[in-house]
Amino acid sequence: MNFIEELYYSNIRPQSATLSERRKHASDIVSKISEQLKVTLAEPERTLFERLLEAEDEIAEETGLSDFKLGFSLGIQMMVDSFIL
Repeated sequence: MNFIEELYYSNIRPQSATLSERRKHASDIVSKISEQLKVTLAEPERTLFERLLEAEDEIAEETGLSDFKLGFSLGIQMMVDSFIL
């Protein structure tokens, strides 16, 4: 894993991360509805739903890492440009 990935996965902590109230609220809603659906759905549908949630988590993780790397790269490019001026 490279430095940027280590930083992204919080293996390097330059500051403590806190969740915004809006994000925490949305996360609580997702958790609550997910649990309700797991209880309500029959076994085949529950398994399918759980696989859907896992796939969505993987997509979000990969997207987050990609966006983080891009933002970091853009920041470096801005720094380089500022030295050229």
